[in-house]
Amino acid sequence: MMIFTLILALAFAVVAVIFALGNTEVITVSFLSFQITESLALILLGAVALGILIGVLLMTPGAIKRSLALSGEKRKLKGKEKELGKQKTKLTELEEKEQEKAEAVADAQKTLDEAAK
Repeated sequence: MMIFTLILALAFAVVAVIFALGNTEVITVSFLSFQITESLALILLGAVALGILIGVLLMTPGAIKRSLALSGEKRKLKGKEKELGKQKTKLTELEEKEQEKAEAVADAQKTLDEAAK
């Protein structure tokens, strides 16, 4: 998905540059009390750059939030993995004790069987 987005952004940038270079007339742009007289190509490239900057700034808080959430989930996962390791160790110990008890019962049964003969 990331590669698709990168290719799409690159294609957009190429189209914007081609469009800007095809429009090199000098124009005057007025915004509030500001006036800029520059080539249309520079105005268009500046507008595209400003749009990209605004887009990145709008996406940044969400990316930071996702990153923090992911690190929190990773921390929880590590804690659960440690707990799982402890439970596996306890299970192994209980299985060993159960095996020892089964052997002791088998030995006792064998001794009883021999005594009964």
